[in-house]
Amino acid sequence: MAPPSLSLLLLAGLYAIAAALPTSSLTAADLELLDGDVLPGRFVVSLKPGAEMDSHVEWVRDLHRRRRRSGGLGSTYEIGTWRGYAGEFDEETVERIRGDGNVLSVEPDRVARITALTTQDNAPWGLASLSSREALADGGIRGHEYTYDGSAGEGTFAYVLDTGVMVENSELEGRAIRGYNSWPAEPFEDSFGHGSHVAGIIAAKTYGVAKKATIVDVKVARSFGYATLATILDGYNYAVNNMTNTPGRAAKSVINMSLAIPTSESLNSAVDAAFDLGVLTVVGAGNDGADASTRSPASAAKAVTVGAVDWTRARPNWSNYGPGVDVFAPGVDVASLWNTEGVESVNSGTSMSSPHVAGLALYLKGLGDGEADAPADAVERIKGLALQGVVSAEGEGSPNLLVWNGVA
Repeated sequence: MAPPSLSLLLLAGLYAIAAALPTSSLTAADLELLDGDVLPGRFVVSLKPGAEMDSHVEWVRDLHRRRRRSGGLGSTYEIGTWRGYAGEFDEETVERIRGDGNVLSVEPDRVARITALTTQDNAPWGLASLSSREALADGGIRGHEYTYDGSAGEGTFAYVLDTGVMVENSELEGRAIRGYNSWPAEPFEDSFGHGSHVAGIIAAKTYGVAKKATIVDVKVARSFGYATLATILDGYNYAVNNMTNTPGRAAKSVINMSLAIPTSESLNSAVDAAFDLGVLTVVGAGNDGADASTRSPASAAKAVTVGAVDWTRARPNWSNYGPGVDVFAPGVDVASLWNTEGVESVNSGTSMSSPHVAGLALYLKGLGDGEADAPADAVERIKGLALQGVVSAEGEGSPNLLVWNGVA
């Protein structure tokens, strides 16, 4: 049976806050908001570098307490030099926060939407593209060859921030674990499908680029595809700190975020701060047919931002583009897993392009030569291997680079 139409709405509050708002605080009206709409009364606050967070947070708690309003401070975040928090505040409290000398920015929580077209069919061409210098003869389902080193990302980890992952899927061969759920009131599973599809492109035995890598499931979207940016940043905060607190893990890991929200200084700052800690983040450019600078985390300076191509190496008109894009990767009619054992789902979007590059990063890290362990080295190697000048309709300002795994 074909999976349902895949349309992922992420109510992503654009800021560095973890599960600041409980699941119950999202109303039916919130869930009907459109991409870019503001979630009333909900904010993300970023602090200036060097600001003393504990005393500031205690001041905010006291300020809110004296106002005797509902909501209040949510979770706090610390990723390297970047610190912030989320919360639900009245306007007077927000103005007091804005006026505090420790505060860099106050941004409204917003809605984000990711869409992907879904059909049920019989297989991808993306892996063949990744190991082929020459353009494919056709975009057929099977019959292509994917050539890769047998190390296949062994000993590496992909932190997949998404709708959850069906970790028990036999295609993942026991190499998927549950890491963190930003929605504790929701089951820690993928009841939507998107996250399992993304994870499959990274590491499934049939569909995966890095076929021996381990998937770490970080659920940031609820069962029917909604998240607040608070939950996205909650999951991101977990992933970064889990990597950096586990000796040697960051050098062998990548974070994949197949999601997009309107440009956010806070989210971009979190990604850039993580890079400085040794954490590589790969993201989709977005599906708006616009410059990627209009979306986050695509516009983060230190993210690897990925645009989409079809099997002919042409950028579809819906893929974002521009100078902020680092590379292009397969993103049209890509087959992978679903959230049901034995079901193959074929989807399109930069949500599919990003995990191709996340998988490639792990593949390169897994070669064991150390040349892709540091984020800057991994980015340099991915771009250095990429085929130049082969993407058509790449979009104004885009680099004409198509990912390749270096196998002759």
